[in-house]
Parts: sequence; structure tokens; C-alpha cells
Amino acid sequence: MAAEVSENISDINDFISLCQKHGWDPLFLDKDDTDFKWDHLSRELKVCRASGMWELCGDLVKAAKKAKVNIPVENISKFEKYSPIQRIQSSSDYSWHDSLPGRHHLFVRRRVAHALRSILSDESLEPQVFCFDQKADFAEQWGMEMKHWNIQQKHELVVSLGESASSLNLAHPMIAQCLEDSTLVVKRANKLIVLKAIQQSPFRSRSDYEESVLKAWSLDPDYDVYVDLLRKIVAFRLRHKKQHGLLMEEFSREIIDFEVNKKLVRHLMHA
Repeated sequence: MAAEVSENISDINDFISLCQKHGWDPLFLDKDDTDFKWDHLSRELKVCRASGMWELCGDLVKAAKKAKVNIPVENISKFEKYSPIQRIQSSSDYSWHDSLPGRHHLFVRRRVAHALRSILSDESLEPQVFCFDQKADFAEQWGMEMKHWNIQQKHELVVSLGESASSLNLAHPMIAQCLEDSTLVVKRANKLIVLKAIQQSPFRSRSDYEESVLKAWSLDPDYDVYVDLLRKIVAFRLRHKKQHGLLMEEFSREIIDFEVNKKLVRHLMHA
């Protein structure tokens, strides 16, 4: 549920209070800051967005506007709540004559075409492979459009298209497969954004970061990047503590892997 944004936004503590109302513990907003820093808010917004905190993102942007913060225009839209499904539902201008014989297919084509162009326009893009011919299988065409953007690495766009397909009553194996593939890519990319933010946050410890990496790995053990992050954590600590002496010079890879595996096993045992 969205928190009410006060009209009296005066300092950074009001932004922190808004985060807390949403159950969010800020990573970059500092109550000791005397001057508002857009860089800190933009970093907070980025990690909130990656965590799926869309309501909070929208409220923080509203608060920034009310506080007359100088926000770069190009940075606003990507942090405000975005719901292509709501837009599709509100634009279904169905009327009685659309139910007449021969008219329903035209209505579906018009609705699908409007939805597709609307979603793509948010990225300043146009349909690339979708066929608007009256006899076309719109579900298959929607899936082909998703496959095109999947190949182009536009995974957030593919997810938006895939999630919107159900509202348009479009079902096809290609839609399901592209949505599954791109959703996994987006989730992993967002998780890395969150982990990096935890690592860089002045309000999180190295232990917090390590625990977050371990938790991410336990939820997605097939993603080797998490193990690589753990290797960096272990390597840093071994160098810092100067453990294993000369053995570290000769067998650094083996020692690091051994320590990483111990952490993984210990985490699973206590999970």
C-alpha cells in the first residue's frame, strides 16, 4: 500500500521517514546530510527499483517534486510506477457493435496493436516483426515480437510484453518461453544491483554484504556470478589477515575455493 506523501517535505529526514513507512531501510540517504543530494536519492531509487519497490520509487519522486528538488528530467520516468497492464485495461474501448459478426476480430486487432505500440513507445521503439494483417495469429505474432527483443537484450521490455499478454488474452508457447527467459535475466541483473548497493552502502557492513551474497546464491545456485563474488570476498579477507602465509602464494586458487565451499556448506546447514 502506498504511503501518503506529505505536502511539507523540508529535508532529508522526510525522505528517510517515507522509506521507513514502506518498510525500507535506506542504503544511501543519510540523516546527517545538511544539504539534499540528488546523487544519494538517485542511488536509493535505483536499488529500490531493482528490489521491486515501485510504490516507494513513485512516492520518493513525488516527494522530490514537492520539495522542489532539481531532478534531471531524463531520470524521472524510469523511477515512477509503470504498469502497462493498467494502461491496456483502461484503453479497452469495447462497444456493442464490436460484438457483431466479423467485428470482434477487428476489435482485438485494434486493441493488441494499441497495446504493443504503447508499450514499445516507452522505449522510443516501434514494432519490428509483428504482422498486423487481419488473418494473423496475434498470439504468435506477439511471441515473435518478444523473441526479437529478447535477442536484442531488451529483457525488461520483453517482461512487460509478456506480462501484458495475459491481459490481452494472448497465449502461445513462444510468449511463455521468452517471458521465462527474460524474467530470469532481469531478476539476476536486479539482484546484482542490490548486492552492489549493499556493498557500497555506508550503512551496511561487510558481513551484511557477504550474507546477502550467500542468500542470493542459495535462491539461485545455478548462477555462478554469486560464487565469483564470494571468491572476491574470501580473497580480500585472506589477504587482509595474511592467512596461510607462503601457501597462499602457491595455492591461492585452491585455498580460496576451499574457504568458499566451507561458507556455502555452512550457510546451507543453517538455512
